[in-house]
Amino acid sequence: MSGKEWLLLILIVVVIVVVVVIMGRRRKTRQAERAESLRSEASEQSNLVRQRESKAAEVDAHARVAQAESDAKAAEAEQLALTAERQKAEASKQRSDVDDQFRKADKVDPHHDNSLAQEGTTSRRPRHTTPPDTGTGDRDAGTPR
Repeated sequence: MSGKEWLLLILIVVVIVVVVVIMGRRRKTRQAERAESLRSEASEQSNLVRQRESKAAEVDAHARVAQAESDAKAAEAEQLALTAERQKAEASKQRSDVDDQFRKADKVDPHHDNSLAQEGTTSRRPRHTTPPDTGTGDRDAGTPR
């Protein structure tokens, strides 16, 4: 090869190397720009996600408060139901005692018709009787004294 050919060959190699280096730098620049664009989008999305997470935490806190209130109300309702059952049982016992007392009074009363008691009928209302020789005055016969 002659000197000119060598020079031309070296020049071609240098041009190729320069073109490859320039293209590599452009590619890196485009990649850096793309990375910056991706980071910017991710930053915007991160802010939106942070807002959604905050809102979800707020809703979760409200849900926990509501659940605690609900649990407290359920416990209160259960306690009230137990109290009501105790009061019903006590009232039923007292009603039975009062009915027994009426039956006892009916047995003791010489003017009471015991045929109703023998048939199993119980009196839930007081029955006051007056002796046959005593007048009732202005009172109604069924009115208790």
